Amino acid sequence: MKTRTLPVSKDSILEACKILRQGDLVAFPTETVYGLGGLGLRSESIRKIFEAKGRPSTDPLILHLPSPDLKQAAESGVISDLVPDFARVLSKRFWPGPLTMILPRGSATPLEVTAGLNTVAVRYPAHPATRGLLTELQEPLAGPSANRFGRISPTDAQAVLQELDGKIPLILDGGECSTGIESTVISLTGATPTILRPGAITAAEIAQVIGCNVISDNSSLHDKTPAISPGTLASHYAPQTPLYISGHPIEYFDSPYQYILFTSKNPTLLPHVRILTQEGKPEVAAQNLYRILRESDSLGAPAILFDPIPDSPLAPAIRDRITRASSGTAERRNGGWLFTARTKN
Repeated sequence: MKTRTLPVSKDSILEACKILRQGDLVAFPTETVYGLGGLGLRSESIRKIFEAKGRPSTDPLILHLPSPDLKQAAESGVISDLVPDFARVLSKRFWPGPLTMILPRGSATPLEVTAGLNTVAVRYPAHPATRGLLTELQEPLAGPSANRFGRISPTDAQAVLQELDGKIPLILDGGECSTGIESTVISLTGATPTILRPGAITAAEIAQVIGCNVISDNSSLHDKTPAISPGTLASHYAPQTPLYISGHPIEYFDSPYQYILFTSKNPTLLPHVRILTQEGKPEVAAQNLYRILRESDSLGAPAILFDPIPDSPLAPAIRDRITRASSGTAERRNGGWLFTARTKN
């Protein structure tokens, strides 16, 4: 199969819809990362997504809705009629945008989407190309990140091509993603709203809007079968080069955001430094994270070493991605580095 890349336009969106309605897959841009899209209510399309990515069927998908109207989603059977009040409040405040809500599954949503669970992850994205695609389709689009399972998420069309060339017919090129990390995932199916995956929309922002406590569930850093949410497996977003997290600031740098280091594990050799943000802005660091990780992975270094992530509203999200991508930790010992492998339960 030859994979074509087309810039987003009215014609390319119509071409994408044609491919999707025929049961095939299309990669598309969102404000977070590029998604691998298939019609979300058709089991055969869902199975193709899992096959193209090499993704286990125990890892559920996110459905991108054609409208932010949860009542419409319930009437079409995507979600249950039992929509929590919190969901309506959050959709009005944060949609379109990088917030995914876990809600009770509707009868029209295939179990293949939800890994057999009675809940489904839904969101209404902000990227105009995605919204144009969804408006034309008028049905939900399943869209995990457009990469091989467990690898670095793509934030531009070229990265998608590197990952899935020959596996899908079309990539819609909408430029570089503005947020750069996956959406915040919040479960609204329990007694207390619970963040299952941190993202650009923080727990504090959500708590302020709904007027109650929001908790975070870090237990997803341990493998579960099935996963309770998309993007919560213990090992995810990983480069092929082993990545380690330093237990203390690395002495080479002045800025806390100069925290990517390539090392030969030989302290006498000059490290190769990459900077996520010259301005010290966490939102720029998040936007650049996957792109620079992907570039770094191509250099053939024996290891990637991360400085500790400085505190900020986005720190939980960036730390989450780096922890899932990591092979372990590193610390200074006798003028060199001691690398310790991460235990994955």
